[in-house]
This record gives sequence, structure tokens and C-alpha cells, in this order.
Amino acid sequence: MDHELVFALIFFPALVGALFLGAWGGWKRGWVLPLAGLVGGVLLFWGGLMAAVGEYFSSWQASPDPPDEAFSDGGSLVFTLLLGWLPGLVLAGTSFAVARWVRVRRTRAASY
Repeated sequence: MDHELVFALIFFPALVGALFLGAWGGWKRGWVLPLAGLVGGVLLFWGGLMAAVGEYFSSWQASPDPPDEAFSDGGSLVFTLLLGWLPGLVLAGTSFAVARWVRVRRTRAASY
């Protein structure tokens, strides 16, 4: 299987799940469920990104006659491990904020 396809098949479900969890958390009232949705979205994105990068390099290395770049020093894996939560926070946080904004606007419009 092509290594880009392996990456996409692992990463895109995690991306959609992180968007959903962030929006779900933004729609809930209180602070426990919203925080759980936001943290769950960030962790899902981060885990999906780490798994996708790891499997990407594994499938690239298993391809016939792989280039030398396929056997890199693992810098991308370390970077993903240490800072992969940051794009997850931006993604889940944005969907959280949009859902919270929509919920507040609907609540205000219904009270008039």
C-alpha cells in the first residue's frame, strides 16, 4: 500500500474525531463535559498524528527499494511526540470556540 494512503487512512479519522469532540465539548454546558471534549479532541488528534507518522515511515521503509530519506533519524517522530498536541489544540480549540459561540448566540436569540 502506498505510504501516503496509509498516513491518510490513519490521520483523517483522527482529524474528524478531534473536530467532533471539540465541537461536542463546546456545545455542552458546565465545565466538566466541555473540558473533557476539548482534551479528548486534542488527545485523539495527537495520538492519530503519532500513529500516522509512525505507520507512514514503516510503510515507506517496507516499500521496494526505499530511498535513504525513508530511514531518517526519527526527528519527525520525536517532533510529533513532543509538539503534536499543539496543532490538535488549535484544531479542537477552534471547533470548541465556534460551537460555544453558536450555542451562546442561539441562547441569546431565544431569550429575546
